[in-house]
Amino acid sequence: MDVSDDDPQLGPADVDRAALQQPGVVLHTLATEIGARVDEASAAGAPPDGWRVLKRHQSDQILIGAPVDPEATVWRVAHVQFVSSDATVRVHPETMTLRPSRAQRRQGLALRWPTLMQGASGADGFAVDIVNTGSDRWIPNGDGFHVVGVFTEPGETTFHFGWADSAQRTAVPLDPGEYARVSVAIMPTAWERLEPGAHDLHAVLVSLGVRTETALNVHLSRELLGSHRQQRRRSQPTPDDRRRAVDEEVARVRGVLAAAGAFAEVTAAIAASNTDEDAVARLGELLNLGEAAAEAIYNSTLRQLRPGNATQLHHRLDELHHHRQGI
Repeated sequence: MDVSDDDPQLGPADVDRAALQQPGVVLHTLATEIGARVDEASAAGAPPDGWRVLKRHQSDQILIGAPVDPEATVWRVAHVQFVSSDATVRVHPETMTLRPSRAQRRQGLALRWPTLMQGASGADGFAVDIVNTGSDRWIPNGDGFHVVGVFTEPGETTFHFGWADSAQRTAVPLDPGEYARVSVAIMPTAWERLEPGAHDLHAVLVSLGVRTETALNVHLSRELLGSHRQQRRRSQPTPDDRRRAVDEEVARVRGVLAAAGAFAEVTAAIAASNTDEDAVARLGELLNLGEAAAEAIYNSTLRQLRPGNATQLHHRLDELHHHRQGI
């Protein structure tokens, strides 16, 4: 995922700050510039002018948008997906509110190890406190309280990690001095690389990029490592299996995006089908999808195909891209 602490956001998506200040152009002009066509039905009622590229994602999409109000705090946006030669600009029906950057939204928050973690063996897991150290109430702005833990050699403070936030915990307001105690998620693959002995544990609040200022010194026993490794080998697929699963999920999400953008055609194809197999085949041909992705579309709920879900789905694609890099 393209993550920048200083970039503002529209929904879950980062946007280039400089692009927000550009005058923008007519929607059809921008579509021509990026090599796409405009879905006229979705663009009805959208601002005719002021459109600009807000972000180029790593997963073959471009986010474009135009402000609705003079203060440019509310926007209409569209994700343009370049997975085929028929790239289409489909404007999302809902407006998106501009959010401050992660650096701004995390002001006042700190991660601190509770006293009970001192000397912890890790047998019962790890926990950390998210503390409001500021003088004002901290209020979440679409943020989560998912914390990831990373082990390093003692004294080492530089590290990299990947994560998936399917278990994202919703953030809650915190008055000055208040804290929320949350569990620290350790990636299952981490246990395979560790050796028994002393390690430093660092915690990161991933949605806001907050790190513990000091590491937690822990001693990992051979028995603990063996238990985690055995559990992972019983339940975890191989790296190739995991990459394949991520690729399949990417295909499914892209299929949902394509189906949402061609909802009338999708329903017509299903209505013309005589069997379930025929419906899956028609959807695959219509959306240029493999059988598994087409079947996933056929089994989707109407809620999943709602055009307004496109922003969350594109955010999911970026998450999957980032997660795959960490496998």
